[in-house]
Amino acid sequence: MTALWAGNRSQWQTAMAFDEQPLARTPPPPPLDPASGDGAPTRWIVLTALGVVAVAGLGYWWMTRAQPGPLIPAPTVATEGALTTNRPQPQHWELPALDGSDSLFRDAVAALSKHPQLARVLATSGLVRAAVLAVEQIGEGRTPANPLQVLRPASRLAIAGAESGAIDPRSYARWDAATRALVSISPTDAAQLYVNVKPLFDAAYADLGHPGGDFDASIARAITMLVATPEPATTPELLRRPGYFEHTDATLRGLRPVQKQVLLTGPDNQRLLMIWLRQLATALDLPLG
Repeated sequence: MTALWAGNRSQWQTAMAFDEQPLARTPPPPPLDPASGDGAPTRWIVLTALGVVAVAGLGYWWMTRAQPGPLIPAPTVATEGALTTNRPQPQHWELPALDGSDSLFRDAVAALSKHPQLARVLATSGLVRAAVLAVEQIGEGRTPANPLQVLRPASRLAIAGAESGAIDPRSYARWDAATRALVSISPTDAAQLYVNVKPLFDAAYADLGHPGGDFDASIARAITMLVATPEPATTPELLRRPGYFEHTDATLRGLRPVQKQVLLTGPDNQRLLMIWLRQLATALDLPLG
């Protein structure tokens, strides 16, 4: 299994998925047919956060089968001064092996949300490892590989003109469902659950080449990268290139690939996603650069 993961990791790290009409300085290969499943910006933002949510859901499933009681314990009265951290205290539960956790995730997320987009995400395999890889690549500014083809929109990116023009607002609506699936989950509940099952994330992070590493640092880097995406004052204009689009604005052209993908979700979805990610970082006391 470790050898298989190492092989998959190598393939994923070299196969960076873009939206069906990627924005880049250097033209990528010709666009893939929609049925072939190239990358999707919100899919990876959602994966970044849903990796936390999915594993957290496992903690909830494990807690409710192990003992009765509320999801989040009632706070105790501090004896001296105010609490100095937002991060919830972990509750210690026996966890399954990393490579045997997929089926438990599917049950766990059903307890967190009934949103159909989440069910589609969790129909894939190797969920924790895929989430960790995606978070790491996003923190580096890259658009990650593509194990979530099921979330790719049926329609393609469109602009107002033939050769150049503003992004067609209808293109933004392609990401509405995925965005709503994420923000329907409480960031504070996700934080409480995440700390209970964090060893699974740390194990996958170590296998990715960070022995003894703390996955919190990778999450903080990824969120920092995403929330640094600017919010354009007007709808971005794109130039049609052979096989891809390019921003007319030099500042936007200079963004990292994953930040360009964030802009394709549209201003409303971008704001909802950034609010959710900041709330998650606050709930976990993660410092953002």
